[in-house]
This record gives sequence, C-alpha cells and structure tokens, in this order.
Amino acid sequence: MILLMTVMVSSCDQSIDPIIGEDRPFTIWGYLDANAEVQRIRVFPIRDQFNVDPSAQIDAAVTSTNLTTGEIHTWNLSKADNSIDNDSTGGYVFEAKFSAEYEKSYRLSVRRSDGAESSAEVTIPPSVDVQLTDERNRTIVPVEIIGKPPNLVDVFVLYDAVTLPPGNPWPPGSVTPAGIPLPVEVSYSGQEESTADGWIYDVNLREDFALVQEKFALNCLRTDLIALRRIYFRFLAADEQWSPPNDSFDPNLLIEPGTLSNIENGYGFFGGGYTVSIGWIPTGAVLRNIGYRTASPCPLMPQNTLECQLPPDPCLDDG
Repeated sequence: MILLMTVMVSSCDQSIDPIIGEDRPFTIWGYLDANAEVQRIRVFPIRDQFNVDPSAQIDAAVTSTNLTTGEIHTWNLSKADNSIDNDSTGGYVFEAKFSAEYEKSYRLSVRRSDGAESSAEVTIPPSVDVQLTDERNRTIVPVEIIGKPPNLVDVFVLYDAVTLPPGNPWPPGSVTPAGIPLPVEVSYSGQEESTADGWIYDVNLREDFALVQEKFALNCLRTDLIALRRIYFRFLAADEQWSPPNDSFDPNLLIEPGTLSNIENGYGFFGGGYTVSIGWIPTGAVLRNIGYRTASPCPLMPQNTLECQLPPDPCLDDG
C-alpha cells in the first residue's frame, strides 16, 4: 500500500527546484501522529539544491508547543542524508518523543540562528471508534466509523495473502517450498457513505479477490494457491487542512507559491492526524467460497492424484 502518511513523512522528490532568493528559510514536510510515540518531520533549508551533505549541519532549531498546556518539546536531528527510510529522497529528519493528544492544538517552530523562522499550527482530530458487523461470516463486510474527523485519508483494505505450497512438491521427494507472502492493498477512498454518527464502508471480499489474483499474476505467482492470513482495514484520520490540490500531495506542486502550504514564512505542509487499523479473518467456509485456499490443495500420501504429481505451470515473462 501506498500510505499517504509515508508520502508526507518519507517523500520529497530530489528533482524539485527550491525557490532561490526567497527570504523564507525552510520547507517542512510531516505531521503529528496521535498514535505514535515518536514524532518525525523533514526539514529542508531553501537554497540552491535539496541534496543533503550528511557531513553538513543544518542551521535549524525545532520545537513544538502544546497550545493548550504550554508544554514544549525540543526536536533532535536524527538523520541527514540522501537515502532515508530506504527511499531515494534526502532531507534533514527531526524527531521528538511524545504522543500528540486528540483535539489539542500544537505550534511547530523551525528557527534559524539569525532569527528567521518557519512555523505552523495544527489541531489533532477527535478520536473515532471502528465497528465491524458479523465480519467472520460475510463476503461483504460493513465497516462503520463512529465519529467524524475533518478528513479520512488513504482508506484501504490490506489483504495479507500468501501462496499456499502444494502438499507434494515437484519433483516428488523434494523439500516443500515455503509460502510466499504478497500483501495486496485495495483502495476504498471515496467509497464511504455518510451516517448520522460517521461513515460506513462496504468491503467486498469477493470483488477484491480478483485484484489479489491480478497482483499475484503480475508477480509471477500462481493464482489458484492463494491463502489469506488476515484482513486489515486502515485509514488516516486527518485535520481540516489535509486537503491538497487535485487530491495529491505532490511535492513538485506544493512547493510552488500559491498552492497549498500551511507553513508560515515557509513552504510545505505540517498536519495532524492518526492512523487507525482493525483486522479480522473470515471463516474457512467464506474464504473457500471466495476462492482462497484454506488447506493444502493436494492430499498427503497415499491419496495423491495425477494432478497433484504434475509440476507447477511456468510463469513466463512476456517482456
């Protein structure tokens, strides 16, 4: 899945041209997560390039203030390079150990030694409750969200799928191969129905299974040997400022003057929210009805059939 949270905290395209000649000192990317114990943001000084010299120091002091309680946290520089979190982006990552509180407002300040400052204020949305209706015995599972944060972002269902190896591997007598996990994400963003207390999503396991099979086929894995370990429904409850142009947090777009930026005297985005995840596993009967395997497709000795003795079909690369 491509979680929007990951886009916000972990992504910033190196090809972006910063705004030269600006008095604004910093571009900031990130958000406060009410469900995280460690908060992280990415800071870029506005200069001639975004590439970061790991040996160089950034002239920036980062603090956040709980505007309700007055509590202040000082953020520490944790990473400064061009390969952070296994991606190809760069940046100065600052972090602080604290949990943001629901319905509390915070002010983030990134200050240079000469006094120039970029800042932003954000309010964490209220908490929500997620309820499932008879999820184990249904192929269409209603997921009800009780509570209405300003925005629901990147709503998706994750199918924790895995190949189920045959009971008798080919050739006979060889070691049974391990199952190959291939989690598949299916987006449900925009498919909600409003209720008096929140929203409801109808997760269609049968329709989604076709997408799971498609992903397995694209990865050269057999589509008739798919087992399911668990299903997860996930989303990000976000503040009211989480409304990018064209529904996309594209750094190439957002860094341009006149587009979305809630950073005072700077560029980028600083938001507030939290991730919600709930999981379940349907009954074996439901899984088999959809098309998943719930046991080895071939019986153990001595009931082997000719079909079970055949080697698996090759998956050829058309390219």
